[in-house]
Amino acid sequence: MDWIKKHYDRLALIITSLLLLGSSLFLANAAIESRGIFANLSKSVVHNDKIAGFPMGILENSQDDLKNPKLWLTGTGKGSLFVSEPYLIQDGKPVLLLSGSAHPPVPNDWFIKNGLDLTDPDILNEDPDKDGFTNLEEFLAEKDPNDPKSHPAYLTKLKLKKYIQKQFRLKFNSWDGNPAKPESLSFAIDAVDLRQHTQFCKLGETIAGTKFKLEKFEVKHQLDANGVEDDVSELTIINAEEDKKVILLHQKTVNSPDSYALLKYLWNGEEITVKKDKTFILKPDNDVYKLIDISLTEALIESAKGERIKIPRLEQL
Repeated sequence: MDWIKKHYDRLALIITSLLLLGSSLFLANAAIESRGIFANLSKSVVHNDKIAGFPMGILENSQDDLKNPKLWLTGTGKGSLFVSEPYLIQDGKPVLLLSGSAHPPVPNDWFIKNGLDLTDPDILNEDPDKDGFTNLEEFLAEKDPNDPKSHPAYLTKLKLKKYIQKQFRLKFNSWDGNPAKPESLSFAIDAVDLRQHTQFCKLGETIAGTKFKLEKFEVKHQLDANGVEDDVSELTIINAEEDKKVILLHQKTVNSPDSYALLKYLWNGEEITVKKDKTFILKPDNDVYKLIDISLTEALIESAKGERIKIPRLEQL
């Protein structure tokens, strides 16, 4: 530092010399490059009368764009650059369609996706593809409501309308003889639904025109509301072929041991009455089903493949 202070003038001279040297080198290099540029300009120009071909690919792409212009699409209904999100006016106020359900339990976007009218108050019960299934049924089964070939199983339209108990066709009217001597007993049997004479049968005999025979008799009495003794004796008859027993009460009409189901087929409005252990046919595929069991709340059926299906009771509207 002391040297610089003592020889400041010399240091300044050295720095100036270096700057002048650098400037000289820059000017010399620029002069050399300028010569090259002027040398190229002085060369003779090569003349060419051939015109380069036009890139036809660009023209073809332009023609395709004119025929099929690009469109701004809403996609899932959430809107785009030029298209707003869809709204529905409810109670005088705009409500975003995709934010809920105007017809529960079906969400609004399902209706929009399938081009269905959300303003229709009965849209859930409509059947746009005429396949016999409502929009609600198509939604629950994850089917296309606009395609008649896409629908839930026809069996889903089958409901139990009624559990039928029919009167047994035979009635035990009277008896005669000594209960201590069963062989002396005689029983008067009438047919409830047939016009025929009263039959008098003994134990072990078959009732004419039926598959039932008399098996057992038991004398019973009980007091009625007035304190009078009433004969409520029981006569047991049996169907030997089906091994079914029926107890006939003295002078009483009893229900048949057979169970019947009244089925409502909502697909075409048909009502089907079927007896337990019997089969029935379901259109339009003509599938065969067998009634396995029946109760007040549901019916159990079996398909030709052995699959068992529960049929719920029809809800009363």
